Amino acid sequence: MRKILFPTDFSDAANNAFVYALNLANELEAELYVLNTYMQPVLSSTHAGQPEMVPEIYQTYELHQFENFKKYSVILNDLAEENGLSNVPLRFLFEEGTVVSNVLTVIEKENITLVVLGTNRASGIINKIFGSNTLGVIRGVKIPVLSVPLEAKYRGIQEILFTTLFREEDEAALRQIVTIAEKFDVNVKCIHVHKDTNLDIIGLAEKWTNLYPHGNLEFVFLDMDQSVEYTLNKYIEENRVDLLCVVKRNRNFLERIFSTSMSNKLRTHTNTATLVLQEGNDPGTF
Repeated sequence: MRKILFPTDFSDAANNAFVYALNLANELEAELYVLNTYMQPVLSSTHAGQPEMVPEIYQTYELHQFENFKKYSVILNDLAEENGLSNVPLRFLFEEGTVVSNVLTVIEKENITLVVLGTNRASGIINKIFGSNTLGVIRGVKIPVLSVPLEAKYRGIQEILFTTLFREEDEAALRQIVTIAEKFDVNVKCIHVHKDTNLDIIGLAEKWTNLYPHGNLEFVFLDMDQSVEYTLNKYIEENRVDLLCVVKRNRNFLERIFSTSMSNKLRTHTNTATLVLQEGNDPGTF
């Protein structure tokens, strides 16, 4: 059975992503691992002049965090019931440490194949628990990561968009995306934003067409308007896109794609889930 990891801080953005992850797990016949992480407070050995109180403070804090975990676990089970998805197998994990380190540990231990994260992109920031750790998870893991913004609601996967530079390094990611598309019986739109016509790009598009001769690829070439992010945003706003797929190429691109552009006051595809895959021969598979 496939395994999906869902780190959560039980915020509104995370709860929305939980329902999305439940639907996805149901479609893929997967098991959903729900991970809640907490960090112990940093106290000195002579805290408040009463060093004997330090162990008790740590124990009390951990107990308080665990009680919250149990309370919110019931809420998530209720959410699954309310959405008719109580059939999805759930496993709840409560771990001390950083989000990134715990995610990496669970991925390796449980053979996780996909990570789903809830984000709040409407205000240009990631939701409160993850902060910069969301990008840390995306950069640190070697499997696909699905980012679900607060405003995104699961309505099935009917339109998949793959933004690509039409490089050979993108072929492995494309294969994985086509595999996902086949599960949902939909096509993949390969989109490229360009300044000038490039014959190499046209040639690679023809190669990809020959690799998938059953007509399950479409190609969209857009003239750049202001920036790549602005052009993509404009297309997404005017067309239905249920899943935006990008290759994890560099930090700057990811930071731009996951934040609001303050220069043109553009909200970055706040209604669209984004799947980030690895660049190269092993983009991850689920």
